Amino acid sequence: MKPLLSHVRVLDLTRLYPGAFCTQLLADLGADVLKVEAPRFGDGMRMAYGGASVAPGHVALNRGKRSLTLDLKKPGAVAVLRRLAAGVDVIVEAQRPGVLDQMGVGYEALRKENPRLVWCSLTSFGQDGPLADAPGHDITFLGYGGLLSRLAGSGPLPIPDTTVAVPLAGALGAVGILAALAARDRTGEGARVDTCMAEAALWLVSEDVTRSAVAPGKGWGAMAARQHYRCADDRWVTVAATEPKPWAALCAALELPDLAEHRHGVDEPATIARVAAAFATKPAAHWTQTPGLAGGVGPVNEPGDLRTDPHQLARKGIVDLPGGPAAAPVVANPIRVGGADGEGSSAGLRWPPDLGADTDAALAAAGFSQDEIAALHADGVV
Repeated sequence: MKPLLSHVRVLDLTRLYPGAFCTQLLADLGADVLKVEAPRFGDGMRMAYGGASVAPGHVALNRGKRSLTLDLKKPGAVAVLRRLAAGVDVIVEAQRPGVLDQMGVGYEALRKENPRLVWCSLTSFGQDGPLADAPGHDITFLGYGGLLSRLAGSGPLPIPDTTVAVPLAGALGAVGILAALAARDRTGEGARVDTCMAEAALWLVSEDVTRSAVAPGKGWGAMAARQHYRCADDRWVTVAATEPKPWAALCAALELPDLAEHRHGVDEPATIARVAAAFATKPAAHWTQTPGLAGGVGPVNEPGDLRTDPHQLARKGIVDLPGGPAAAPVVANPIRVGGADGEGSSAGLRWPPDLGADTDAALAAAGFSQDEIAALHADGVV
């Protein structure tokens, strides 16, 4: 099956993670993503947490894209960007609001030359409002959006070891882009998509926002049937057995039949203590098999554990990226198309390009002559 977005050309002006998540999803769906990077050093992800060729974030989130170098501080660079933008379907950018407008390459300027252009802005707090220019990191957005307090429950505030709002904002940006492309098929006109990380975190607590107004109180909370437990091998399992059938199966496996009629929310500390003591008698692998998911028991995996997980192996949810200088397992496209597995649904399973590897080809496709390209190199513009 031909990739769904094989007809879509994307100009990626972003740096680091939010935009990378967004355009990686588009690339896996078949879009031609041309990433614009600064000469010499490129996107900061190329060097983060490793060498230039194997930086994990860069390999994981910039695979399957093309690379063009362009120094926007050089005279003539803006004209190059305008010519590139005239021939694409989508631009994704993550600058502070107004920065590209000041350079003459903002949405309003470029849509005059390309009315079908779909433009996606990925920012901290959105394009307007009192915080529009404010900076932030993932934990900033989790705290601001109300998600950090929900993750904490009645315990201490967590310090997540990975990002949450950042990739979600990237995915929501991709959804907005696809919606705008679908509308363009009807109207012939593009649109601007405004997605921010603070509101991505807020979106995850939609139910809690409404509950705070109509039924104030705690959220789901912790109870014996919704909990995590330490096992004999010091590994953890999750339990989600709030319905009668899985709770009964769990109680039978734990040899606690008298708890089968337990009313959730009543005398939870004592019940949790009894269940915890039972889980501590056997290793996690035992409980994830007996009673397993039928009794609401699941593993607490480290990301690397999923590389050998039978379910992920069957669905090819993690695949080895070919063509690179080192082994690099990557997460496949989570959107499966036409019945294909993860590998078959991922058009972007190619090693990230060398910095600027596609500069000349992309410029030639945009109508630049060989003499113009040579002059741009000589002037250090590309």
